[in-house]
Amino acid sequence: MENEISPLKKYRRQPKIYANLPSGGRYYNDNIVANQAYAEMPVFSMTANDEILFKTPDALINGQATAQNIRSCIPGILDPMQLVTLDIDYILLAIRMASYGPNLTVNAPCSHCKEENQYDIEIQGLLDYFSNLIYEDQIVINGFTFTLRPLTYKQYTEFQQQNIALARAIQIQAVKMEEEDRKKFTNDTLLQIATIGVQAVLQMIYSITVDGVEETNKQEIKEFLDDNDISMFNKIKQHVESQVANWRIPNQQVMCEHCSKENSVAVRVDQTDFFVKG
Repeated sequence: MENEISPLKKYRRQPKIYANLPSGGRYYNDNIVANQAYAEMPVFSMTANDEILFKTPDALINGQATAQNIRSCIPGILDPMQLVTLDIDYILLAIRMASYGPNLTVNAPCSHCKEENQYDIEIQGLLDYFSNLIYEDQIVINGFTFTLRPLTYKQYTEFQQQNIALARAIQIQAVKMEEEDRKKFTNDTLLQIATIGVQAVLQMIYSITVDGVEETNKQEIKEFLDDNDISMFNKIKQHVESQVANWRIPNQQVMCEHCSKENSVAVRVDQTDFFVKG
């Protein structure tokens, strides 16, 4: 009996849908996605263990719950933490569709009458949105060509963790201080949060090309921008922010069932984002 094939094997999970990575695998190798198969990737539904992980606070904050979920549901992705952020929302939407069906339920109060509503958002439309996006990875400023590379999920969650810690420090520690100390502590902490934002932008600059020569050394790039006019960095920052905004799930236009007025609701599928906003 020990050598016999279990009759249960043929009833194990089967792919529910197939997904094409919006990035086209541009930033990956065989250590991140198996066999460089970036299209028609089999997507399985979540397991009970996957759902349990999403109830573990530490795993949510550092992104490990999301990474394990991706590894479980899309076995072709070998190292989810090295995925670029361009693919994360698309992948999580695909997993949700494979697990729970074609709609994503969003609860939100009406901005007009304040009544709570439950909206069903069609996931396929969101997947199509990402499939049609193009990541604009170059910007030219004063003859300098800046080539950008999106953050990996690991880099993204590390920046998020730092922001969470600082934001909570304001909420928990500042309230215990005298007014003058509280203002100083809050201002200093907000400055640290702003610095993290600058570091994230710098991390996304892959290279600078000028006079036909490309520079990829991160320290050289940082020193160049530190010693240059602030307008140059601001243009890069604006470009990065516009790309990040484009690659977010767009707000959905819905109708309140109570007052029949239109609302715009945010849709978020990355549990790390939920935790930041909580």
